[in-house]
Formats: sequence, structure tokens, C-alpha cells
Amino acid sequence: MVRKKITIAAVLFMILGTCLHAQNVTVRAGVDKQSYEVGDYINYSISFSAGKDVKVFPPSLKDSLKGAELVETLQPSSEEKDGRLVTTFRYTISKYDSGDVRIPPLPVYYSTNGSEKKSVLTNGVFVTVKTLKVQGEDIKDIKEPVKIPLDWKMILLWGLIAILLISGAVYLYLYFRKKRLQKKGIIPLVIKEPHEEALDALEALESKKLWQSGHIKEYHTEITGIIRSYFEKRFHVPALEITTNELLDNLSKVKETEAIRIITSDFLNNADLVKFAKFVPMGTINEEMMKQARKIVKDTVVVVPQRQSTSTAEQQKEASNVS
Repeated sequence: MVRKKITIAAVLFMILGTCLHAQNVTVRAGVDKQSYEVGDYINYSISFSAGKDVKVFPPSLKDSLKGAELVETLQPSSEEKDGRLVTTFRYTISKYDSGDVRIPPLPVYYSTNGSEKKSVLTNGVFVTVKTLKVQGEDIKDIKEPVKIPLDWKMILLWGLIAILLISGAVYLYLYFRKKRLQKKGIIPLVIKEPHEEALDALEALESKKLWQSGHIKEYHTEITGIIRSYFEKRFHVPALEITTNELLDNLSKVKETEAIRIITSDFLNNADLVKFAKFVPMGTINEEMMKQARKIVKDTVVVVPQRQSTSTAEQQKEASNVS
């Protein structure tokens, strides 16, 4: 019996302590108005009032909303009022269809002087969201449809683009058609001889006017590259992969190069001075390099009988069979 009385007294003491503590903490939830239209921002706030020794934790609103969306959580603000600290938590909510929005009581957690967390519930809040009022007579065009004048500049631009696209398509068609016919032997393949390729490359290099515009090293690099490539195709030596001395040694073993050995040595050694020793030659030397390159090619030309295309040979064979 005594134990039962002690238990009842303890429970009453705990309830009394809770009530006394609860009187020191107040919380209130509210909105700025009770009726909104669809899409309006609902300004919801929670005010927490307590002593200065009470620490409050921001309440969680997102998981408690039903039928509405949390747009933004604002920074809480605090102010001292009548010796108490009032902390206000603000939220922006919106609803995109009509109906009632109920924000249930939310637990607000707090602690005093680092003690165990406690909670207090806010009051529930109800708001109504209404549809926009639209009158039938207001639904009409603001202005008559505007006629947009023709923009001739845009027409010309699109016309030019169309011409370019058509020209590109025709070029590709003719290019691949020619390749296909050449593969079948209907159109003979035009294969240039090594000396023809070299002379054409030298002419193209001369038209660039590299050394005249100050690009002397590039000029000597390209002109020696053309001649080395010619040597590879004409005499079958690895001219692009070896040094000047090694190339001259290889050429000395080829009888057809006897007439150009001296000029080739001068040509390659002068170019090496420019490329590797940073020698800056006079303009006359650059002109002489082009003359030497052409002479090296022309003095080693091999006269090759003119090729007959596959289709021409076949036609002559068929003609002989007919006769």
C-alpha cells in the first residue's frame, strides 16, 4: 500500500514538473491569411518562445505536408521580448489545384542547458485554396493576328545554304561515281610518275612564297622533304628516314645519280645549315635552292612508255578478236 502511494506521488510529481516546464515554452503556428488562389505562396510560420537558456531545433515541415509543396525554407530569425527569446521559423508553401490544405501539429524539439531533447507540439493550421475566377467575356484575343512581312535577307540566306548543300551533294556524287568507275576500269586511273609529283610539289611550294614572308626554315624543310620523297620513289632508298650523309652514301651506290651527286650534296647541306644551325641565307640562296631542286628531278627523269587503261586494252583485244 505504501509502495503504491509512493508510485502515485512520483507520477504526479513528473506531471507537475512537465506542466511547469511547459509553461516556460510556448509555440504557435500560423499563416498570413486563410484563403488563397491556386499557385499563390502560402506564408507559414512557427513562433517558439522560451527562456534564453533554451536551445530550439528547426522543425521539419516537408514530410508533414499533404496535397501541397514546400517551395522554400527561409532562415529563422530571433528577437528578445519581455526577457524571453522568440525564434520564428518561416516557410513558403504552394498548392497548384483547389482544395483545403491541412498542416498538422508539428513537434518542435528543444533542450535546456544541453539536457536531453524535449518536444512541444504546434497547433494545426487549415487554409483553403480556390480556383481563379475567369469570366467568359474576358477570354478573347488582345490584338488581331499580326502579319509578319517577308524577310528577303533570310530568304536569300536559306537559298544560299540550299545551293551550297546541293552543290556539295553533286560533288560527292560525281567524286564517288568517278572512283567507282575507275575501280571497274571504265575510267583509266591517272597515276603520276615520281618526277611529275615532285615538280608539281615544287611549283606549289614556290607559290606559297614562304621564304619571302620570313618562313625560311619552313621553306627549306618542305623543299628537302619533296626531294627526299622523290628519291624514295625514284631510287627506292629510305631517304625520309636517314641523315644527309647516309642518304648521300646510298645515292653513291646508284648509277643513275652520278650526274646529280655534287648538286645534291650542296642542296642538302645548305638546307641542314638553315634547319639545324639557324643559318639565315640570302634571298639568292633560297632562289638557288629551288633551281637546284628542279634540276635534280629533271636530270634523273626516266622516260616511261605511256600506260594504257584497262578498258582501252580490253577494247583493242576485242577488236582484234573480231577481225
